[in-house]
Amino acid sequence: MSEFPICVSPSACELARLTEEERLTAQLQVKERKKAAKVKPKKVIGGPMMVNHMKMWRQHRERVKEAITKVDAEAPNFQAARVTGVNNLRDEAQVFMRRTKANIQLLVEISRTMRTHGAINPFRYEVVHAVSTIPNALLNLERLERDNRDFGRRIMEVKSEVDSGLLDKRMPVGRSSAPAAPLELPSQAMAKYEAFSIPLPESDAELRRLFRPRIFFEIYLKDARPLGRIVVQLYTEAAPLVVLQLIKSCMCNQHSKFLVKRLFPNLWLETDLLLSPESLLHQPLEYDAKVIDHGASSYVLSFSKAYVKGFSDHLSFAISFKPLTVVNGSRVGFGRIVKGSKICECIQSYGTKNGKLSRGLQFTSCGLL
Repeated sequence: MSEFPICVSPSACELARLTEEERLTAQLQVKERKKAAKVKPKKVIGGPMMVNHMKMWRQHRERVKEAITKVDAEAPNFQAARVTGVNNLRDEAQVFMRRTKANIQLLVEISRTMRTHGAINPFRYEVVHAVSTIPNALLNLERLERDNRDFGRRIMEVKSEVDSGLLDKRMPVGRSSAPAAPLELPSQAMAKYEAFSIPLPESDAELRRLFRPRIFFEIYLKDARPLGRIVVQLYTEAAPLVVLQLIKSCMCNQHSKFLVKRLFPNLWLETDLLLSPESLLHQPLEYDAKVIDHGASSYVLSFSKAYVKGFSDHLSFAISFKPLTVVNGSRVGFGRIVKGSKICECIQSYGTKNGKLSRGLQFTSCGLL
């Protein structure tokens, strides 16, 4: 309405609007006729021959796509085992294990050398490290001679239960009838008792029974078998109260009070004897550490000088497996094994380097000979 003056009537306005719509419709029809006139049918380039050529070309393409070559054009196969090396893993693992074992053994040897400070023969074993076989041969010869002497001694002690009347013919004259050498007591050890005027037995047998009593122990391997008997000769002047306590316990067969505590192979066996509250061993002890030389022989019974002021609740003593000169002055020897050395050699296989027993050892019987 804004295009016409306000003075124009409504009917005139309606007529003008209809006239404008007619004009726009006529223009639109003219544009459509022009557009339709421009669209022309497509012409095929080349004619029918070109159509056949295109058809043949498409067929050729299809045949080429479906063609199969007579030449092997596939990628070659490869051996995975050869590329990955699976077959060599076992050999490499064995080489690695052998090298690791050799390194561990080398470290063990280095540690042993550092612990022993380069010593060839430490106290834990008696292996002779030598290039020549002569030291080993001499060692075996000495061991064989010692075994032969022990075997001959046992044969000489065999007594027949049947009186055959051939005793004089079988044994040389003077061998069996020769009296034993009289007991000679150390003068230095007996000098300290002269002030007490103690009457001593006159017969040699009574002197041996008093100053050299013998006791025995039956040893049993726990849950296995009995090992045999060891005979111990005691030295009364070395530690009178200790010897007296051992004799009392053995006379009463109190084998259950003897307990094997620790065992160090090629060193010693530690044993405890339970004591009663009224035992005299709770008091300071009288002893003489010079009676037995620890470096002179093996299988010596001894206790530490730390107990000379008295034992607590048990008598702790050790049995050495070899001469120990180093303990002279620090331990008091009061006895020595005279029979059963083979048993002592056997029981060493049941100990460990830290003293713990691999198999239990028990005393099944004891007594006084």
